[in-house]
Amino acid sequence: MVKGREQMSGLPYPYPDELLYSVITRYHLRSSNSSPKWTLRDLYGTENVIPTFDLPSHIEILSNRSALLGFTAEKWIEQHTFYPYYTPFMPEDRADRLKQLMKSRDGSGIHTLVGITASTIDRNRDLLFCSSCYEDDIALHGEPYWHRIHQLPGVLICPTHRTLLHRITHPVSDRHGLTVLPISRQMFRSSPIKKELSDRIMDHLYKFTIDVQLLLQIEEIPALYQSKKILLPRLHELGYVTIAGRIRQMKLEEQFVTHYGKELLDLLECYPNGTDYTWLTLSTRSVRHAIHPIRQLLFIRFLYGSFQEFLSKSDVEFAPFGEGPWPCLNRAATHYRELIIAQCQITQCTDTGRPVGAFGCQCGFSYSRRGPDECEESKYHRGRIKMFGYIWHKKLQECIQEGLSFRASAKILGVDAKTVIKYAKGEGIDNISSASSLLTKTQIPKVKHRRERLINDGRCPRIDWEKRDLELSWLVEQECKRLLVESHSKPIRVCIRSIGNRIGKLSLLEKSKHKLPITMSILTNYLESVSKFQIRRVKWAADSMLGEWPLKQWKIIRKAGLKQGYSREVSEEIDRCIGESPLTYYNTSTEVTQLWGN
Repeated sequence: MVKGREQMSGLPYPYPDELLYSVITRYHLRSSNSSPKWTLRDLYGTENVIPTFDLPSHIEILSNRSALLGFTAEKWIEQHTFYPYYTPFMPEDRADRLKQLMKSRDGSGIHTLVGITASTIDRNRDLLFCSSCYEDDIALHGEPYWHRIHQLPGVLICPTHRTLLHRITHPVSDRHGLTVLPISRQMFRSSPIKKELSDRIMDHLYKFTIDVQLLLQIEEIPALYQSKKILLPRLHELGYVTIAGRIRQMKLEEQFVTHYGKELLDLLECYPNGTDYTWLTLSTRSVRHAIHPIRQLLFIRFLYGSFQEFLSKSDVEFAPFGEGPWPCLNRAATHYRELIIAQCQITQCTDTGRPVGAFGCQCGFSYSRRGPDECEESKYHRGRIKMFGYIWHKKLQECIQEGLSFRASAKILGVDAKTVIKYAKGEGIDNISSASSLLTKTQIPKVKHRRERLINDGRCPRIDWEKRDLELSWLVEQECKRLLVESHSKPIRVCIRSIGNRIGKLSLLEKSKHKLPITMSILTNYLESVSKFQIRRVKWAADSMLGEWPLKQWKIIRKAGLKQGYSREVSEEIDRCIGESPLTYYNTSTEVTQLWGN
């Protein structure tokens, strides 16, 4: 029989997987203190401590007063509390804040910070034990103790013996007392936590417990707070994502419930309610709420088969545009369609929700396109050109000097004739007068001959609409870009009226739009729908409230000037801004974010 090592401090040396609470109860038993308050005064120097068994506080003091054990506060927290069970599913800054609270003298806000207080999953109230482990511990250590794995939420089965856990029915202390696990079975009464469970449910519970056990044993685990980003590759692989990038929520929920069964999900309080905002739906959307570890682990096992398999594949990133390198689609370059672009920047289309990839080549040419790719040939599809680059502009000059028509030049350069006209007269130069002088120097044949014919026929118009169209298109594009990047004032919607007023050409844009094809084409690319503009206002409102935490929905709506009836996309953007707001303020009131909600 191997006795637990003790130090001069009197606090017993912890056994493997023993709760800190259990170590304290063993000290209480050995010290023969008649009151738990005396024990707390011995260990903490004060009796004003509530000995919680999941996420206790005052650990720094306990560590200092039992320094001979060689246990730091971090070691107590990570190896003998629930800390490693919750923190992988929390933002890093919140996990750091939790550790500081557990070390400190004030633990009043711990459970609120973690989200346990507001959770729809009940907090464990009973201490549980395995009958077989109880006997093994007495044989090996001379006394039983409370195992941490047996107390974790969702764990109903011992991972070693595959038997249902028991709860003590008598005697049990109140929350301010210390519940000791007696050394003799005759000193207490207990009963299984559940009477009868089917073999199928027992098997699922056992596998879940194995996942929890692995979670506690891993020192460096990937952050699981942003579950959508992590799980999206697997959702794609299993066919739960549409071509447009949307999650097939109904199919996912139906197969998830079928896999586990309603009885098990009800037992673990993890049955999705069938609304649009179930925990299962939130786990596949952008960060808004953290998902309770029980639910997250069940979802991971459903997708990967086990938590171990998930860890082996967790470094696989979502690649809607395949693996690089990607081709340069600059028709003016000699390396056209060659795979030389090394990086792809992925964003999300605000209108469709589909991924958008941006690709930039060293030749200066960059483009974007919507995904995900349906086949290998999709990577050679070019969407919007973002920049043409110096090689493209050089080729354009060569076409002009050779006297090629707009259409012929456009075919060579891989653009339409309107784009050639625009850049032939400006070549991307910011100064409009310089752009106009370039047209005079080049003397493009078709434009010159057409004007000469009109003059000779006496039908030459008073206004050169082609020149005006080009000059106005440049002004319009610059003003649209300026409106979209202004952040110091409330956003203004990009529309014909707002742009026309800002450049002093409203009448021209409204009455002569049919004479300004290039201008109207450019303006159309920037015009904002009501929903798109409201989304931009929401982002501005959230940014202007930087420093506030948590962001309130009603404040964002009021700041952005939204009225009732805004679209679902706008509502989702509000939720996204709230979910991604930085944790710069900590509040222990009931208004904190409900981490394990829904």
